Amino acid sequence: MYTLEKGHNNNYNITITINPEEWNNFVEKAYERNKSKFNISGFRNGKAPRKVVEQNYGESIFFDDALEIAFEEEYGNILANEKQIEPVSSPEIKLDKFDESGLVLNVSLQSVPEVKLGNYKGLTIESAKGEVSKEKVDAEINQHRERLARFESVDRKARKGDFAIIDFVGSVDGTIFEGGSSEDYRLELGSKTFIEGFEEQVAGMVIGEEKIVKVTFPKNYFSENLKGKDVEFKVTLKQLEEKQLPELNDEFVSNVSEFETLEEFKSDIKKHLEESLQVQLKRETENKLIDKIAEETEIEVPESMILLQIDDFVKNFESKLSYQGLTLQDYLSQTNSTIEQFKNGQRENAIKNIKTRLTLENIIKNENLDVKPEELDEKISEIASKYKKSLEDYKKSLSERELIYFENGILMDKLINFLIKENNIV
Repeated sequence: MYTLEKGHNNNYNITITINPEEWNNFVEKAYERNKSKFNISGFRNGKAPRKVVEQNYGESIFFDDALEIAFEEEYGNILANEKQIEPVSSPEIKLDKFDESGLVLNVSLQSVPEVKLGNYKGLTIESAKGEVSKEKVDAEINQHRERLARFESVDRKARKGDFAIIDFVGSVDGTIFEGGSSEDYRLELGSKTFIEGFEEQVAGMVIGEEKIVKVTFPKNYFSENLKGKDVEFKVTLKQLEEKQLPELNDEFVSNVSEFETLEEFKSDIKKHLEESLQVQLKRETENKLIDKIAEETEIEVPESMILLQIDDFVKNFESKLSYQGLTLQDYLSQTNSTIEQFKNGQRENAIKNIKTRLTLENIIKNENLDVKPEELDEKISEIASKYKKSLEDYKKSLSERELIYFENGILMDKLINFLIKENNIV
């Protein structure tokens, strides 16, 4: 039995009452779950009756597990009955009473907050603008040239843009430090790969020259031993290479593309850049519209939702850092910040993210947007054909999570198309 009380902004307080007979059933379930753990003389392992186990270990031996089972079952039944409740975080549970008449649990939880949609039709949004400049085309062409670059040894003073092959040994106060030495290191001068000031001092050196390069490590450097330290590097320039880019002409074009002339090549690159730009501008315009609609929506975002969203941001950021061989602690050290400061910096984004998501979910409900089975099959068929599989075979290989992913994608496309149609994009 339970009673339900709704508070401010969809906070709920639930009182669950469990009578002695019901409690005994939960204790019995706890016993069945744990009986194999008990080895009592005179009984085979796991075969001792519940009363015997309680006599040997105390009557409360199954209390914690019984309480857990009781809550799981009762709470699950409540959520099944009360469809309006959509918990956004783990509930707070308090045991209010436990005696011969049974027990009473008090459960506090936060459901999805109330959403008051503002205008999401008839808004005027200026579309994102942009153009493909000559500089962008040239930059794309230069990437092709970079891929065919040759490196020729030169014997002159090193300068920005050169690749210097160096040996170096770093020391602090005359003591060589770990990780500060290397041989035959290939450094592009001007790449800002090394500590500020290092590459600038290598520039001007000649092959065979030894030089003491003096730099100061940043105060927010990740290594505690080197933060803000004045460091000396003994540098030897062993070899110098100059990057030679291929000449930009018709011959180069025929080597890197199916085109014969430079003008044809430039025209094709511009075309593809414009196609990519249109996709980008369309996405930016859609985001502007969604942001505007979310601004019109009134939502009091609960603190529990904000904290969960921030935790998700942190986990995703840690995952991205791991691909660079870094940890979150490395990042915090390099930026001279704390985890609390990092989380606080994510707070506004978290609120915006939650508000936008809840706004869109409510518009979908308001407009009765859904995905029909045949629409999902059509989408999956498109992907299946790329793998040269039938719809049935490919669909069988998909998990429930993957099916939901495809369905959500279709639903979002429908929502965006609806919003674009119902608003003025100028």
